[in-house]
Amino acid sequence: MNDLEMRHEREVHFALDELFYSRTDKRGVIIAGNEIFRRVSGFEWSDLVGAPHKIVRHPDMPRAVFRVLWDAIQKGHPMGAYVKNRAKGGGWYWVYAIILPIEGGYLSVRLKPSSELSDRMMKLYSEISARERAESLDPEASAKLLRKNSEAGGYPSYTAFMGYALAQELAERDRRLGRPVEPRTRMLADLNEAMGRLTSEQLGLLRSFEALQSVPNNMRIVASRLEPSGGPVSTISENYKASSVVISERLRKFVAGRDNLCARMSWEVARALFMLGCTRIVGEMNTILQSEGSGGEIDSATERTLLRGLERHGDEEARKAMQGASEFAAQMKQQSRELRRLMLGLDTIRVLGRVECGRMRDASGGLSATIDQLDAFHDDIKARLEAIMHLSEEIEQALTRYLRSLALAA
Repeated sequence: MNDLEMRHEREVHFALDELFYSRTDKRGVIIAGNEIFRRVSGFEWSDLVGAPHKIVRHPDMPRAVFRVLWDAIQKGHPMGAYVKNRAKGGGWYWVYAIILPIEGGYLSVRLKPSSELSDRMMKLYSEISARERAESLDPEASAKLLRKNSEAGGYPSYTAFMGYALAQELAERDRRLGRPVEPRTRMLADLNEAMGRLTSEQLGLLRSFEALQSVPNNMRIVASRLEPSGGPVSTISENYKASSVVISERLRKFVAGRDNLCARMSWEVARALFMLGCTRIVGEMNTILQSEGSGGEIDSATERTLLRGLERHGDEEARKAMQGASEFAAQMKQQSRELRRLMLGLDTIRVLGRVECGRMRDASGGLSATIDQLDAFHDDIKARLEAIMHLSEEIEQALTRYLRSLALAA
């Protein structure tokens, strides 16, 4: 029996419109929660308050997930994850959890996952857990598998992937509950899609330009067979190499390295998108707490005050991140134009090579084939730069429109 079949047989059910809430101290000890959390977990408040949050951790969960979560929240960054929890008595239930660092601890709001992505992630968790056991992987090695899965999906980081996951869950949840599409959720989906395409173009651009670096060397080798040392083809190849080195350095700052422009923009967009989703869920959680009222060992009024503050803070952080992302998008658009201009200079050298090829009547076809390679690489690079420029403009305009709507609503 596989994990998904067992999940459906032994799952502890709760409604799609219900949200879980819990708050812990820095050590992960439970301080407060809501009635839905208590009811579904099957524990009494006397069991939960003062207990470590791992009281509801299911042994099927890969350690990788908690390593990634703790790495983020201990640095003060919010994070999301699909989590399989255990209930008292042996049942289990899945949630999508957002975890927010707060003064003195952490706060988590969880919703019922319902998107197609959630089933894929459950399968991935099973595979990672199996590898953890079979290969005795430590948590960091296991976490690399989780991060690699995000990158393989075209996302620049696990945070960006979790922003996409949150958008998917909110959209599917709204659809199943018959709710209209919420503007923030639509923006989450649209920008995530644009960022995915941008990342793909970024990686393709880097691959094409790296492949291009070998062509001048091939041209020199061919030239050595066709003309004396220092001939026109050799000079053209040297000029091409010198010019391409300059562009290569600019390109690497643009799309490669730890702090490249694409990565910085991706980080700001991911942060903005995730915070938009978080503030929406935090606001809905506050409404649910209000309907539950205070009771037992939990002071609902205190928790609601905390959530209101988090919602305001989240909106402000999302606004700042969107502003930063918009500025980076404008820079990317400008850099794309500049790189495209520099590529025109390389085109001139390439055309000279084509002319010289015709003059020499290259019998072997070696020089002609090399110039053909240049043609193909140039066309691909210019097309990708054009795509990046348009995607950057699309992202910048979307962020600017949303920021303007916030200003008008204030």
